Amino acid sequence: MWNVLVSDPIHESGLNVLSSDPTIQLENRPSINRKELLEIVGEFHALVTRSGTPIDEEVLSRATKLEVIARAGVGVDNIDLLEASKRGIVVINAPTGNTLAAAEHTMAMMLSLIRHVPQAFHSISSGEWKRSIFTGIQLHGKKLLIIGLGRIGSQVALRCRSFGMELLAYDPYISRYRAERLGVVLVDDLRGALAMADIVTLHVPLTEETREMIGEMELKACRKGTFLVNCARGGLIKEQACAMALREGHLGGAAFDVFKMEPPSEEHPLMAQDLKEKMVLTPHLGANTREAQSAVSRIAVENLISALKKKPYEHAVNLPFLDHLLRDGEKEYLSLARKAAIIAMHLLKEPLTSVRVFMRGPVFNREDESMCFELPYRYSPFTIASLKGVLEVRHGEEVSYMFAPLLAAEKGILIEEVKGDSTTYHNLLEISLKGEREEVIVKATVTEEGKQRIISINGYSVDFIPEGIVIIFNNHDRPGVIGKIGTSLGNSGSNIASFTLGRKNGSGLALGVLLIDNEITEELFENLEDDADLLWAVRIDLRRYS
Repeated sequence: MWNVLVSDPIHESGLNVLSSDPTIQLENRPSINRKELLEIVGEFHALVTRSGTPIDEEVLSRATKLEVIARAGVGVDNIDLLEASKRGIVVINAPTGNTLAAAEHTMAMMLSLIRHVPQAFHSISSGEWKRSIFTGIQLHGKKLLIIGLGRIGSQVALRCRSFGMELLAYDPYISRYRAERLGVVLVDDLRGALAMADIVTLHVPLTEETREMIGEMELKACRKGTFLVNCARGGLIKEQACAMALREGHLGGAAFDVFKMEPPSEEHPLMAQDLKEKMVLTPHLGANTREAQSAVSRIAVENLISALKKKPYEHAVNLPFLDHLLRDGEKEYLSLARKAAIIAMHLLKEPLTSVRVFMRGPVFNREDESMCFELPYRYSPFTIASLKGVLEVRHGEEVSYMFAPLLAAEKGILIEEVKGDSTTYHNLLEISLKGEREEVIVKATVTEEGKQRIISINGYSVDFIPEGIVIIFNNHDRPGVIGKIGTSLGNSGSNIASFTLGRKNGSGLALGVLLIDNEITEELFENLEDDADLLWAVRIDLRRYS
C-alpha cells in the first residue's frame, strides 16, 4: 500500500485513477497550506502537484518516504529538481497531455497578434467602426522562427506549414534529419536566425540555459517589425527589454501567455497602457482546455503508479534516460560504457579533471525519445553511464544514473560528449579520463554476437571481456615476465581464465590483461608486482559493480 498526497486541484480523471487502485491510499488535500504540508509530507510515498505547491529543499528534507513526485502539467518550476535527484526521488510530468492545446493556443495568439483581434474587439464593443487602423499582415509567405522544436514546437511547425509559412528552427538538441522531416530549416546561430524572422515563437523549458535567452542583444538582432510570441514559460524573455523594444517600435508586437511572476502586477512592464495596442496577453491558458486538463491529470497519475510499482513508465523529467525505452544493442553499450569507465578510473593515478566520451557508429545516433529535456544537462545515456562508472569507483555503488551528472558538476569535472562516424568497428565507444598531467583512454565495442570487448587501453591493443577479476599490468617487453606471473598465480592456486598482451611499437613496453577465476590476497598481488618486475599493476573486481 502506497500513501499518495494530492496537494493541488487536479482533474477528476486523475483522482478516479488513484482512488480505484487498491494499492493506493489517497489523501486529496488540494488546498493544503505549507505548514500542514511540512507536518505530514513525511508520511507519503508519492505526491501529485500542479504549480501551486512549492516542492523545495525544506519540503523534500522532511519527505523521508517520498519516491515519486508527479506534476499534472508540463512545467516543473515549482519543484527543486536537483534536490529531488540527490535524494533519488523521481519527478514525473505530463508533457504530451497538453501538446495540442498549447500548439493551438500558440496559433490563436499568433493570429490575434498579427490581425489585432483583441484591439478590434475592444474598438467595436465601444461603438467604433475603424477598420483601417487594424490592418494586419498574412502568415502566408512569412518567415517563422521556432525556438525549440520539441513536441509543441513540432506541432506548431505542422500547422504553420499549412499556412504557407517559411519555417526556421533554433534547437541545438534536435537533429537535422528530424527538422527536415518537419519541413524546417535548422539554424545554428540564434541571433542570426532572429535577424531573418518575421515572427518568433518560443517552445523550450525554463532552465539555466534558457533563462532570459531573449535579452537586449537578441531583441536588437531581430529585424524591425518582428512579432514575438511566448506561450512556453515565463522567464525565457527579458520582459523589461521586450517592453522597451515594443515602445521603440523595434518589435512590431508581442503575445505573452506566460510571465516571470504570475499573476503579473499592475506595474509589470508589459502591462503598461502605452503598449496595449501592440500586445496580446492571456493568463497562462496554453493548457487550459477540458481535454488537456483531463489528459495531463490521467497521464501524470498513471505514470506515478507505474513508477511506484517498478513498472515501465514515461516522462520522468529528472531521469537522464528511461532504461525500458533502450533497445537491446543500446543496453549492451550502456553496460559497456559503465564498465569501460570503471576500468579507466582504476588506471588513473591522479585526481580526475575531465571525462570525454567519444561515440562512433549508428547505435549512438538514433533520436532518443528516452532522454529528458528538463534537466540542466543533456547527455546521451552512454555518457551518463560512463559518469556513473567513473564516480562509483570513489563514491560507491549508491551513485545512481540520476545523481552521477549532478555529482560530476559539484566536483567541477568537465564533461565532453562527441559523436562521429564508425571506422574499423561498426560501433566504437572511447572513454578518456584526464588528470592534471595524465590521460587514460579505454576503447570498447560489442561484437556481432553481442559480446562486450575492451579492445584498447592507452594505445595498447588488447581483447578481453570486462567481467570478473581483472589484473592489468605494464611491463618492459622482455622474456620471462609472463612466465613469472603464471608461476606465481599457479603456486597460489589461482587459475588464469584468459590472458591478452598488447605492445606499442617502439616503446619497448607491453600491457597485459589477466582474467582470473578467484580472488587473490593483497600479499600475493604485491609479490606479483615485485617478482615479475612490473612497472605497475592494477587489480579490478568487476563483480562489485554487477
